[in-house]
Amino acid sequence: MLKRAIFYGAMLCMMIPGYLFAGVLGNQAQEPILEKMSVLKFGDVALDLNVRISIPDNPETGIKGVELFATVLRHISPADPSYCEDRPYGRPTIVVATPYRREFMIMLYMNLLEYDYNILCFDVRGSGSSGGDWLSFAPEEHYDLGYVIDHYIPQQDWSDKTVGMIGPSYMAIGQILAAGQIESENGVPTHLKALFPILPMSDVYRDIVMHGGNLDLEFIPMWLGMVDIMGILPPLLYLGEDTLLKPSPENIQEADDIWRDHTSNIPKTINWILSENNVNKNNFYDSKSTMLYWPDKPEGGWDLGPEYPPNLGSTVIPSKLSTFLIGGWFDIFTRGTLNTWEYGLKNHSNADKSLIVGPWYHIDGSMGLGLPGLMSCDIPARWFDWKIKGIEDPFMEDHPVLLYILGEEKWRAEKAWPLPPNRTRTENLYLSKQKADKIDKDWFSTWNSKNNYSLVNDPEKKDYYDSYWFFKRYYTPKDDPILKHRPLLLHGLISRSSTRWLMGVTAMGSQMSKFQDNIDNDAEKSWEDERNDEVGCLTFTTPELNEDLEIAGPMKLTFWAKTEFTKPLAQKQVDDLIANLGDYGLSGTSVGPFMDKKDVQWVVEVNDVFPTGRARNITSGWLSAENRPYNPGNPDEFDTDNYVAFDPFYDHSYRNPSPITQDQLYKYVVEIWPVVNVFKKGHRLRLSLSASDFPHLFPVFRPSDNTIVIDEDHPANLEFTRVINQDGAIWVDEDVTDYVLDSTH
Repeated sequence: MLKRAIFYGAMLCMMIPGYLFAGVLGNQAQEPILEKMSVLKFGDVALDLNVRISIPDNPETGIKGVELFATVLRHISPADPSYCEDRPYGRPTIVVATPYRREFMIMLYMNLLEYDYNILCFDVRGSGSSGGDWLSFAPEEHYDLGYVIDHYIPQQDWSDKTVGMIGPSYMAIGQILAAGQIESENGVPTHLKALFPILPMSDVYRDIVMHGGNLDLEFIPMWLGMVDIMGILPPLLYLGEDTLLKPSPENIQEADDIWRDHTSNIPKTINWILSENNVNKNNFYDSKSTMLYWPDKPEGGWDLGPEYPPNLGSTVIPSKLSTFLIGGWFDIFTRGTLNTWEYGLKNHSNADKSLIVGPWYHIDGSMGLGLPGLMSCDIPARWFDWKIKGIEDPFMEDHPVLLYILGEEKWRAEKAWPLPPNRTRTENLYLSKQKADKIDKDWFSTWNSKNNYSLVNDPEKKDYYDSYWFFKRYYTPKDDPILKHRPLLLHGLISRSSTRWLMGVTAMGSQMSKFQDNIDNDAEKSWEDERNDEVGCLTFTTPELNEDLEIAGPMKLTFWAKTEFTKPLAQKQVDDLIANLGDYGLSGTSVGPFMDKKDVQWVVEVNDVFPTGRARNITSGWLSAENRPYNPGNPDEFDTDNYVAFDPFYDHSYRNPSPITQDQLYKYVVEIWPVVNVFKKGHRLRLSLSASDFPHLFPVFRPSDNTIVIDEDHPANLEFTRVINQDGAIWVDEDVTDYVLDSTH
């Protein structure tokens, strides 16, 4: 009895934070599930706490079966003529698949009950109460998702055989993985009719684990730790399968086994990022990426090898699977969300896809701050009513894209993303060796004047040369900018970067003030002003703009540089540390290769500089020097024949990095993540170049001096897409939720 009491107490302690969290987000009272349903007047709803879903073996793929557990909130309807005690009335079912404990996550979407949907939330394989090992997006999960949707749910008497899915982050990614596994005919899914992914990614390697070949240090370890902690909490199965709070001896034994298995799996998950085998892009990452199911495939298709199910990645997201995407400009998955839209949904009509991108980080984007209709479920319910129930309601069909325009701080509805060619043109700004104009009363203009260069529209002689008269004019090359990297003087901590890759946790207070109370105190926050972090960086700043400049989409920085690895004493200390990694239990792990690199971590930030000097980061890009787009036949040359900027399938240099040689001149292209920003008249655009982004990225331990070579033969330029007109766009002057829910849109 004591053991059982301890388990029940632990379960209640574990569930309370979920109730509180969900209560806050849903603006509802903070009661347990059944009481909350009473408050919401869901009198016809039954709660099945621990529902067993038996996934069978799949001989074709070699995937072993497993016992999953779900919680189901299902409608019963005594008023309906077909109602009887043994056969509740069937409704559409909304699925949430999560590794974050179903008892927490189901609370987020309970309001869908009010719209006459059932909700099924299940622990993915190896998490919560579900058996097996947690494999994080591996093919086993894809298979489980497909089975739940196409086989389990349609067989239940509370189901009308139609299904939708919803959820942020991991739960958003799972939706798109499920889309590649479901039954469909001619692009029309059999059961899964609508998705609502909030902040998904598409490429595990490039979107989150390695940014430009640099290891993410801030988010990944924190996230893995969070999932592992949730994995060692007691399974909900301890509360009983058939009768709540009356578990059978078999339930307790099974829960014991599950708990033990989850705990023993933790070293495996830690090894994912510590394994030397996973330093470079490989099939391990590809098999977990939703881009497997895009209509476009790599040349020759996906060839993942014999250790993966045959034909994995040969299917596509059905073109009639209606998908409503939510993204954030400061999210950790900005690249992945927009690539999902552009490539994953490329065959979808405007009637079957919508996109909202707001000024959000990961946490507040998941919550829907500034978009109340998201967490209240009013917007998802309208989408599901149209796409699942067939209630004709073509909202956002004419303008399926809704973007928050940074700089203007307003929403704008668009007909397409990327913006169509008649709305834009490609422009360039060039890095100059001429010093930038100082900004009046801006301390940074003085403190970093040695490293603060100009960014110009059309380079002239003065941007490359000093001149003097001696009977005639003579020109001498200006000194090239030198970026000094010192491992003890790292950049990134007091910037938007550290906040972004902490999912926006530190910015939650200011984000809530802005979007709930209309109090904007951003200018007071360290992550909203890059100047303190950029002292010592190379910065390139335009003159004061004489008209508004709107950019939309990704950007790229092209430049030439050569590197000298300096400080022999520091180099020896790194060598000694690497030689003794075994003393710390780190020999044979990825730590050695990362510490041993003679590399450069190119970090690019694009900032909106206010007349006061405040520098607001709007987007960033990263590239490890050894992951530059190089010619496979000659690594000293650029891959002119094959490289296309922003091509999501170009990955040769990520699979086969080429270390740089000291003092060799290389051409680099840094891809900068997409954004939409209006640089207002009187503002400036600043490009910042540094060699570290800590704690976001694992730093390079080798000190170096990096010469940025800028001349007529080696022009350095920032290429971007400029918006030249507003044809077809609609500025949203009302509350954004009201706009989305307005029946005329």
